[in-house]
Amino acid sequence: MSSEHPPSSATWIAGKALCILSTFTYGLLTALIDVLDPHHLRNPDWPGHARFHLLWLISGGALGALASIYLFWTATPRSLWRIRTGALLGALHIGGFFVAALFKNAAGAEFDADGRVLFGFLPPAMLHLSISAALLFAGVSLCNKKGDAT
Repeated sequence: MSSEHPPSSATWIAGKALCILSTFTYGLLTALIDVLDPHHLRNPDWPGHARFHLLWLISGGALGALASIYLFWTATPRSLWRIRTGALLGALHIGGFFVAALFKNAAGAEFDADGRVLFGFLPPAMLHLSISAALLFAGVSLCNKKGDAT
């Protein structure tokens, strides 16, 4: 076995798996929901220009997620920079959601077209992206435990 790529540990594998799962949930699952939900991209009440901006956001998020999945999949303990770069892309995308959440009232925006909440107070998107962020953080933390920063 090559000394350049030491054997993977269970911690490293679990960390990479959590990073990939997070990326799927924030990037690809969100894109699928936004395309299929009639209140989003296919909403006939939205002007075409607004739908274009959403399509742009969906595409950017999905392409960034695909890039991150590639980086996570191909990372080794000796290429920990791939984990960190993929996580940075994810943090930017997830962070954009939380910035939008912070300023949604100023923009006259809403979390959900139907006003849905979980547990009487929690918008589903907030739960979705919070879980994605937690998975990404946990995955990166596990990879850092076994990663070689060289």
